Amino acid sequence: MNSKLPFGVMDTQYVSKSYFTATSRVNDLMTELYEDLHDYKGRPILDVKQVTDKINAYKRVVRTELELIKSAVEQYEEDINRK
Repeated sequence: MNSKLPFGVMDTQYVSKSYFTATSRVNDLMTELYEDLHDYKGRPILDVKQVTDKINAYKRVVRTELELIKSAVEQYEEDINRK
């Protein structure tokens, strides 16, 4: 008997890997945001519009990563229910 899952079927290891990938990217993004909130001399950017624009740009990317987590668990649930 073949223990491999059919192509496209999620297992819990794959879900966990998806969680790791997305949360690791979010962690990296937060580090980038922290650095991006400072000028080249390390001084914090104090312009409200500039800070808001930077935050909004990062929010869009973070939301994408969070959607990856949601998608992984939805795909897993769908695959389990198909069995």
